[in-house]
Amino acid sequence: MIYHVFVDRFYPGEGRDWLQVDDLNEFCGGTLGGVKEKLGYIEGLGADCIWLSPVFCSGTHHGYDVTDYAHVEPRLGGGEALHELIEAAHQRGIRVILDIALNHLSVNHPIFQEALNHPDSPYRDWFTFDDSETGYEAYFGIATMPKVNAANPAAREWLIDVGRYWLTEFKVDGFRLDVADGPGPDFWVDFWTACKAIKPDCFCFGEVVDAPETQQQYIGRLDGLLDFALCDGFRRTFARKVMSFDELERFQARHQQAFPDDFLMLSFIDNHDMNRFLFLAGGERMAIRKAAEYQFSLPNPPVIYYGTEIGLTQVARPNEGWGLHLNRVPMQWGAGADDSLHAFYKRLIAERKRR
Repeated sequence: MIYHVFVDRFYPGEGRDWLQVDDLNEFCGGTLGGVKEKLGYIEGLGADCIWLSPVFCSGTHHGYDVTDYAHVEPRLGGGEALHELIEAAHQRGIRVILDIALNHLSVNHPIFQEALNHPDSPYRDWFTFDDSETGYEAYFGIATMPKVNAANPAAREWLIDVGRYWLTEFKVDGFRLDVADGPGPDFWVDFWTACKAIKPDCFCFGEVVDAPETQQQYIGRLDGLLDFALCDGFRRTFARKVMSFDELERFQARHQQAFPDDFLMLSFIDNHDMNRFLFLAGGERMAIRKAAEYQFSLPNPPVIYYGTEIGLTQVARPNEGWGLHLNRVPMQWGAGADDSLHAFYKRLIAERKRR
């Protein structure tokens, strides 16, 4: 049972206020110390694993454009805060997984800057420079996120060493691998093997937003993937109501057969890159209950995105246009939380653990 925490939006810590809550593209002030203070809440919900949004040095609120893979972002509390959080979580029997982007990094990363400004640099081939508008391959063409050339042996080993470092130095329990289809299946064979050599029970699962036929390429190369097709089924059936429950069950029966039992397809109804389920459902709480009930009846390891369990939603902001940041609202503590929905989730999780 995985609880997905977006660190900057979860909790600033006792005695600290949010920095601001109006501009969701800027920092709101959540910290790793704040997560540690709320471990009792996470444990009480029934989660036994926390998936943290990226904690590496970065100049953005989301952290997927890393400027330094060897250190924790000071704004979030730095390395000491992460050590303390992991130790406290482990004492409660809760595992901690880091979200990491190895497909791309920040345009401000020193290695990329050297490669960009010095054509004879040994790092030049760590990236793919071309005649495009940006001048190099980048994640979705976004100039601030140059793509790492994982086919280069030196770059490949460097990325694998990043995984080794966090498993060894911080005792993390695994990784959620952002844009896992970027480096491709072959890269993850080497990465996964290296991680398992250090910590055999570490859990490495990827983000591959593609058809099951493509996702099957990662069987035997990772422990599992996030199940985006199933998420779409949840949302089409319970939130948008354009798919019947019978259709969902038939889809799930076929879909489940596409993957072996030991390749874990993680279920979720919400994440940080899509409109919140409750917003999509027009605020209908019963829709969440029905979706969660079905989600927790399946064998897939379930993921809860922070706040879904208390009815956290988002608001339409026409002046801001469409943006992934709109669902990353600060967690509501106390007033505003749906205690009945929270209790419902606790019962679902407890019942699942008894099965």
